[in-house]
Amino acid sequence: MTDLEHSICTKLEGVFAARGFTAPGVAELRKGADVSLRTLYKYFPSKEDMIIGALEVRHRRYLSLLKEATETAPQDRLTAILSTIEHWMQTNAPHGCMDRAALSAYPESEQVSQCVTRHKQETQDQLAALLGLQHKAGELFLIHEGAVSTYPLNGSEVFSWAKSAILSLTQETAS
Repeated sequence: MTDLEHSICTKLEGVFAARGFTAPGVAELRKGADVSLRTLYKYFPSKEDMIIGALEVRHRRYLSLLKEATETAPQDRLTAILSTIEHWMQTNAPHGCMDRAALSAYPESEQVSQCVTRHKQETQDQLAALLGLQHKAGELFLIHEGAVSTYPLNGSEVFSWAKSAILSLTQETAS
């Protein structure tokens, strides 16, 4: 992805975060991306391509933050990861997961579905690897998705629940 594409995607992400995926038309997206219509369509020939570009930039940033969290606090990776996810939800996703919102807005889109599926698999793989719980990747991912999905309703308390559930997994594994 070029610097220009990345810039466009980052700005599109802001529009989609503020307005959702169905409300903004191409004119609003062009204005939000701060490029000409020709440039927007050159890199993103359809609205679905614009959505996927925005989701891709967002997802890469999320995975990068998770990895950075474990590098800055290697002695307590679990707390570092959960604190990072909590901060992400507070600042980037107070209304929930944008991947899920895109899938809800475009349920028939094969492109969006493949993008979200890949993102979810990459998140599962990275969380399991960072915590050394590859043998419990599915369970760990279910806890992650539950915390992210219920955050808009229950707030930060979900991360205490998630930590408790993950610690139960690790104790179960040790037994």
